[in-house]
Formats: sequence, C-alpha cells, structure tokens
Amino acid sequence: MRGLILLFKFMTRLPIPIEPKFDSEELGKSMKFFPVVGIVTGILMYIFYLVGVQFIRSPFVLATVLVLIEIGITGAMHLDGLSDTFDGIFSYRSKQKMLEIMKDSRIGANGAIALIMYFLLKIIILGSIEMETSLMGLGFLTPELKTFGMGFALLVSPVVARANSVLNCAMTSYARSSGSAKELVEQTNRNGATIAILISTVYSLLVQAFVFPSLNPIYLVNIIFVTHVLGAYFAKLMERKIGGVTGDTLGAVLELSQLIVLLGIYIAIGIR
Repeated sequence: MRGLILLFKFMTRLPIPIEPKFDSEELGKSMKFFPVVGIVTGILMYIFYLVGVQFIRSPFVLATVLVLIEIGITGAMHLDGLSDTFDGIFSYRSKQKMLEIMKDSRIGANGAIALIMYFLLKIIILGSIEMETSLMGLGFLTPELKTFGMGFALLVSPVVARANSVLNCAMTSYARSSGSAKELVEQTNRNGATIAILISTVYSLLVQAFVFPSLNPIYLVNIIFVTHVLGAYFAKLMERKIGGVTGDTLGAVLELSQLIVLLGIYIAIGIR
C-alpha cells in the first residue's frame, strides 16, 4: 500500500494527505501497479468530461480543456520526458551526447515540435472521436446521461499507456549509472510487466462493456496488443540508441502510447 501511495506522490500532482517516507526501492517494486495511477487519472478525467460536456458544445474546445486538466493532474512530467527524448534521439549524436542533451533542462527545436504535434494530434483525435460517436448515436445512453466516445477514451488511454511504461522498464536496463528512475527500472521484471498489462486489459474491457458497449471488444483487444507491440519496439529502439531506458523515455512512451490508443479507438469506431 505504501508503494502505491508513493507512486501517486511521485507520478501525479494529486493532493495525497498521507506523507510516507520516500523509499526508492519500494517505489520501484510498486511500478507494476502503475496502471492503477492511470485508472484514477482516467476516472478524474471522465468526471471532468461529464461536467464539461454539459456546457461546452464544441468537442475540440472540450478536448483542449480536458488536455489542460490532465496536465494539471500529472504535472506535465511525462510531457517533459517526451520533449527531452525527442531532443536527444533526434540530435543524431553519440549515445553519451544524447543522454547529456536529454538531461539538459532547456527545450530544443525537436522537443518543441514533438510537444506541438502531440497536443495537436491529441486534441484533434479526442474531438473527432466525440464527433463520430455523437453523430452515429453510439455510446451508453440513458434519459439522464449521454456518454460518448471521448469519455471512454479518457478512461482507457491513460491506463494502457502506463502499462507500456512498465513494459519498457521490464524489457531493458537503465541507461544511466544513476537517476531518479533507476529503481523503477531495476525493480521491475517481466512478472511485473505481466501484472501491469493484465490490470490494464481487464479494466479496459470492463469499461468498454459498461461505458461503450457499441465498440466491439475484439477491436479494443487489438488496440491494446498493437500498443504494447509498439511499446516493446520503442524499448528496443532506446536500447540501441542510448543503451536502455531513462525516466525521460518512460514518459515519452507513455504519452506516445496514449496517442496510439486514441487513434486506435477512432479507427475502430469507423469500422464497427
């Protein structure tokens, strides 16, 4: 339980009343429960969605507001990893130089482009999911509540994405001799990755059954499978480029995985 609390303290900006003593080893051992942080994040986003959809008519404006809220929940730490990773990897330097660039707090052109494209894609895909499902009359419908695809996407994507971060921890070693994410990587094995993937998959299928029954669950399973295959490829790519993963690359794969899941949901809606 203390490890899970540490995960929330370390990975979010949520106000946690309990102040456990920091233990990097215990934090690392709890990494297999990282999808639980995604579950809480997704539920909070879903609540904001239910409120926002009552007042904001444009799905793209709503998507923009929700993306900003998510940044507030996570503290943008994963986005920082995304920009640092792109700055380093696309510098086309030596492994050591790439790691030095990624550690630099300043953002470069590649990192800025990555963030701009990330926000554009995320807002456009979320808004498009909402438009498609609204026009087609899909989703969970009651006289009191009308929940469409964006709500489902917000519930599922943060969870599957965090399972991919755990998978990256299990598949390769830490690229630096020391660092804040070193214990996360060293204490996570294949069993931990399996637990994380099972948590995210079972949860996602339950959400699909109750919140978005119009979507074929086979499509969702395929989306999760493809996301994890690409996540595994990303881990091996980082191993080849910089000798393993870092905290920055774990944040990068999380954010990129969210985009993959959202795109998969959008495509699945179109071919239902």
